Amino acid sequence: MMEIKDRRKLVSKFLQHCIVYSDASIVRKEKRGDSASELDKWITYRDFMKITLKEVRSKELDSWLVDGEVSYEPGEKK
Repeated sequence: MMEIKDRRKLVSKFLQHCIVYSDASIVRKEKRGDSASELDKWITYRDFMKITLKEVRSKELDSWLVDGEVSYEPGEKK
């Protein structure tokens, strides 16, 4: 069974990929001249991923990475 630190590392890596992909998408959309609303969606997505990555790394969402009860309060352990 995967340890919590390994799960945290795996999810963190996934979120990092999401951020890089978002940055690249934003650049492509800017070059194509896509609408501001389309760009705003990607910027919001990217910024949310950055916040989520920070929370995963800080262990605030550890209850989400294991089977059982989940806490929706940052830092609260179940």
